[in-house]
Amino acid sequence: MTSLKRGIKVRSVVGTMMWLGLSIGILLMIGWCIAKMNLPLSRLPTQGYLDTTGGKDYLTMSHLVAAALRTTTRLFIGMGYSILFSLIFGILAARYRSARYVILPIVNLLESVPLLGFLTFTTAWFMGLFPNNVLGVEAVAIFGVFTAQAWNIMLALYQSLRVTPEDLMTVAKQFGCNSWQRFWRLEFLYATPSILWNIVISQSATWFALVACEQATIVVPKNETLVLPGIGSYIQIALDTANFGAVINAVIALVICVLLVNVFIFQPLIKGTAHYKYGTSTDSQLPQQSQVYDLVVMAKVPLLVKRLHRHIRYWWLYGAPKQWQKLGFSRIIQILKKYTVYWRIAWWLVIAVGLYRLGVLLIKYLDWINLSVLFKWTFLTTRVRLKTT
Repeated sequence: MTSLKRGIKVRSVVGTMMWLGLSIGILLMIGWCIAKMNLPLSRLPTQGYLDTTGGKDYLTMSHLVAAALRTTTRLFIGMGYSILFSLIFGILAARYRSARYVILPIVNLLESVPLLGFLTFTTAWFMGLFPNNVLGVEAVAIFGVFTAQAWNIMLALYQSLRVTPEDLMTVAKQFGCNSWQRFWRLEFLYATPSILWNIVISQSATWFALVACEQATIVVPKNETLVLPGIGSYIQIALDTANFGAVINAVIALVICVLLVNVFIFQPLIKGTAHYKYGTSTDSQLPQQSQVYDLVVMAKVPLLVKRLHRHIRYWWLYGAPKQWQKLGFSRIIQILKKYTVYWRIAWWLVIAVGLYRLGVLLIKYLDWINLSVLFKWTFLTTRVRLKTT
């Protein structure tokens, strides 16, 4: 019995140290990388300098570690934007039929656009959004992460919201939950396993998109080609200089980053959200194993953190709806609901005008000769894809 208590105490201490280490480590990594992002463009290395020096000052282990940290941070930031996008447009598509008829076709279209198709017109826009700042180049790489997984996460949330079991919705109504509380305490939790698995499945495309965006160099008006620090640019420079040892080191660093993110982030989250799965029959599949989750669960979380989490959760579930009612937004919504037909007509008019303007701009951008060639090539591409399928 004494040895059992001693073992539990040891696991609790190890779990506490791991919990603190992960929390502090992630915060320090993100803080350091954000500080590196908000710098003038002149602080980025240029392709001419790297060609002159042969990349010797860049292809070092210290630069590789820094590149791995910045690449992983871009992954987390892009993931956060993807989840935010999914919450906004997934809820709109699930709740409103008029929005669904517009959002779903656009998402299906964007899902089929390759990464280079996005980079052709977003790079200049992001560079103009943050002029003479590294944030513009960073935004291009983060946008690559966004395009690799945002559509899958949004569709997963939409599908889960549409198929939430009616018996669970009835129970939520019986407990007196309003729409806000019903979403966060039932619908979002019900969709969490599906969202998480879609994020994990999208990681292969996400890492590829991120490395490809880092390899894409940026040409500034002074005819200088800038290089964004990251594993992708590290591999590209190593290939340009025929330094195959550096290429191997970069690939190993990339594999280590993937494994660390999977072991310390995704596996614990998957096991932690396993009890959110809804089913009426016993699942014979073995539960997800995670030693990190088993240790972190036994960690002694500081009392201040527990209280802070309790206050934030209470305010988010109960305080926010009260503030919404005090400001009178609920009354405004009830008044607007009386004119649903007119709002729907206005919505479709806005969509029609937007499509017309988009068509006019496209015709002006592409003259009639190029436009006819575009239709011909589109037909050929479609025919080839039909033959292959």
